[in-house]
Amino acid sequence: MENSHIVSRHDTSMRRIQSGILDMGDLVISQLEQATHALSNFDEDAVTHLIATDRTINGMHKDTYARAERLIALRQPMALDLRQALSPINIASNLERIGDHAKSTAKRARLLAALSPDPALLGDVEKMSGLVQIMLSGVLSAYDDSDTKLAAEIRDRDREVDQINKDVFTAAVSAIENAPDQAAAYIHIIVLARGFERVGDHVVNIARYVHQIVTGEDLKAAD
Repeated sequence: MENSHIVSRHDTSMRRIQSGILDMGDLVISQLEQATHALSNFDEDAVTHLIATDRTINGMHKDTYARAERLIALRQPMALDLRQALSPINIASNLERIGDHAKSTAKRARLLAALSPDPALLGDVEKMSGLVQIMLSGVLSAYDDSDTKLAAEIRDRDREVDQINKDVFTAAVSAIENAPDQAAAYIHIIVLARGFERVGDHVVNIARYVHQIVTGEDLKAAD
């Protein structure tokens, strides 16, 4: 009977950790969406609020780490249970970094507001943001459902994000050569695209952790 209570407490702790990850992910997606909106529709109050909200994401990251650490110390889980306890720490870390990018994007929106960025290239950056938001939403579902097939699809979608980043860089460099007086705006675009490419990488990392939780296979080590 005591053993069943221990298992029950373990399951309850894991559900709380998983729920915290999903809540953190939802907030990060919202931050990305709002930060991207600010690039072409700048609002100082909205940006200030968005930047301040990053502290909430950081707090959720710390809370996930503390919960997982406590679970491992008290329950000493093995095999699958240990992977389920350890992976949220890594997933939360990647979500926290994506949140940092949302904050950086919001800050860069302030700088772009005083310039005239190329609408087409800015549109490409916004497309990248939309793609990584869809990927992030998908990988959170994969984590919630232990869906390795969906996690694999998310990893494959990152190729499109990488390609847009390369295309934006090439076009921006060419534009700077033709219009050096607009270099500042194009450099901001390059940095933004690179940032969203990194967001895609963080989503891929999360997808790999989902695969590892379910199968025990470390895809990153196998690359």
